[in-house]
Amino acid sequence: MNIYCGTPYTYYIRWSKLNLHYYGVRFANHCHPTDFWKTYFTSSNKVKAIRKQYGDPDIIQIRKVFNSIDKARYWESRVLKKLKVFKNDKWLNENVGKAYSWKSGPDHQNYGRTFSEEARLKQSITKSKLRWWNNGTEQIFAPAPLNSDYKRGRLPFNNVGAQKGADISKLKKWYTNGTDSVFVIPGTEPKDYVLGRKIKNRNKSNPLKGSKWWTNGRESKLSFVSPGSDWVLGRTT
Repeated sequence: MNIYCGTPYTYYIRWSKLNLHYYGVRFANHCHPTDFWKTYFTSSNKVKAIRKQYGDPDIIQIRKVFNSIDKARYWESRVLKKLKVFKNDKWLNENVGKAYSWKSGPDHQNYGRTFSEEARLKQSITKSKLRWWNNGTEQIFAPAPLNSDYKRGRLPFNNVGAQKGADISKLKKWYTNGTDSVFVIPGTEPKDYVLGRKIKNRNKSNPLKGSKWWTNGRESKLSFVSPGSDWVLGRTT
């Protein structure tokens, strides 16, 4: 059994004159912040190309140290999403971390690629480990809480407008005139509409299947709902 031994961390680098930025995470086995930009120079091909052409960045920083891989990866993803790196060409990041693709075969973004031990470790941390946590004000969907202030679970539903809409929907009922249906509060239904819902015709060979006979004592009709207030179930003899 392999036991993970390392100190995960996030970092930030910048070439000020070029106005180019990169924010990343490091969590390989036996990694430590003191290794950054000494033996480890990020895994980004874009960073490698910029470094080769323009030299080392002038700003090299360790931003945050963690006690678990999950927390480090979640924090990196959270920062990159907040910075909207995909919408800014000044950021060299090519993804926002913790990305999942539902494509398969040649259409998959990683088809034909080989991965380092660190990349395979990233992939082994699956989405199934994510849980909701909240600190009473903010909620996150992550493998572990950010700190001891976060407790398991989501914040109470507090969207007043949406809650009012949901409450109103509970009062509504279906009404139909045999041709159309409406979903409204009782008392606001259109004229000649009765309680019920038009049944969708799923049998084209017999469009009246499921309908019933109704009579007003003078004539009879096949209908899915009562044709009117003076109609009752049955047929005129």
